[in-house]
Amino acid sequence: MPRIVGARSSKLLLSLIALALLFGFTPISRQLLKDVNGSFSPSPFTSLSLVVSSDATSGIRAGALVPVKLTNHMGRTETYHWNATQKGLLISLGENTVDNNRAVTILVPSQGATAGKMSISLVGVNVFVTVPMLKS
Repeated sequence: MPRIVGARSSKLLLSLIALALLFGFTPISRQLLKDVNGSFSPSPFTSLSLVVSSDATSGIRAGALVPVKLTNHMGRTETYHWNATQKGLLISLGENTVDNNRAVTILVPSQGATAGKMSISLVGVNVFVTVPMLKS
């Protein structure tokens, strides 16, 4: 009979330890949720990239369309204004509306660009991509 009592007391002790751990970590869990704004989801972001990654090294002929991928993970539909510049001069500009968790391909005109680097930027944020432009 003493073995049954011993087994019961061991289970009771384990249960009490589990409850203590559960309640002991609750304040830590609350603080962790507060630190991540109540969510463990990734931070919202917008990205801009060349559709053909090798264009970043091989370049694109000036005057050709530059395919750029615009991705929206901001949690809502966003309207983006973009521009393409070279040596401080405006080459082209445009606007695209992108639903949340979606991406679109923008064909950026490079008419008027010369050999060198062209930057394609989202207006108002520090998101850009640079592509080498080759002689046409």
